Amino acid sequence: MTILITKVRNPFLVLVAMSTLLLGACDKDSDRNPPTLQLMSGANYTSDGTVAAIGQPLHFGIDAQGGDANITNFTVKIKTSQGTRTVLDSGLNVRNFTVNETFFQGVEDTAQWIFTVMDKNRLTDSKTLTIYKDPNSTFGGIRHYPSIVMGMDENTQLGHFMDPATGHVYMLDSATIMQSAIDLLVYFKMSEDNGVLIPSATFSSPGEEGDAVLEFYPELEQWQARNYTKYDIRANNGVTPQAFADAHNDSLLIVSYDDVWGKRKYKWAVAGTIIPFMTQQGKKGLIRVIRADEQAAGIIEFEMKIQY
Repeated sequence: MTILITKVRNPFLVLVAMSTLLLGACDKDSDRNPPTLQLMSGANYTSDGTVAAIGQPLHFGIDAQGGDANITNFTVKIKTSQGTRTVLDSGLNVRNFTVNETFFQGVEDTAQWIFTVMDKNRLTDSKTLTIYKDPNSTFGGIRHYPSIVMGMDENTQLGHFMDPATGHVYMLDSATIMQSAIDLLVYFKMSEDNGVLIPSATFSSPGEEGDAVLEFYPELEQWQARNYTKYDIRANNGVTPQAFADAHNDSLLIVSYDDVWGKRKYKWAVAGTIIPFMTQQGKKGLIRVIRADEQAAGIIEFEMKIQY
């Protein structure tokens, strides 16, 4: 809009006119309908005031409807005495959505879970639940596998698939029979980093999003159960070798994994790397890489600690 002012003798009139235009613009913004967010209720969903044991699954159902503009962002944050952290930050561009999300009770005594949607006009709506830690809950036991050796995708001697509940490694034919138990697999590829291809020993899972895993194991397309494990890809997750060695219950495993950094695979695994992860069943664990060959017929050896 162009405002043409000529030969105005009274500056006050100019100010009044400009104020009127600005107020009109503000009124127009205030007339916009924001998005709305509702949390589902019922026996299948975690409710406000729930008391949950450490590691207990928390189930949330979210229904979001756009107002005058598409929804472009959905976040889930946890506010505790230690501050606020984001556990989900999803960019999108939809009129509405309905989704079920499962998280797991942490170690905080009290936590506010804040669910927020924002639309293209940057208008928002939020809902908050307060969840309390069961004071009688304790840290749980862990499974410890000092050495797991797996073959990369072109290794014909060693298995590529693992069941973390038992520590067993399987070749493809056996893994197909045990598919509902397979949470981890490995392969090798050249992965791009800032335009440069770098050898990458990679941890993934049968349910890797985007189906990139089918490039290495196309038979997975026929599996009925394709578990999805998420790997915390932070360069510095705070877990030191000594802390890993001293972990004899699941307290370190729980606090080390940050869900907002949980991705479909972990690339460039090298000796000494410590990787927090979480299986589809919500079991959290830590991997310490001992050896990682830089060839598709090579091996990867690692130590693992995972919740019972």
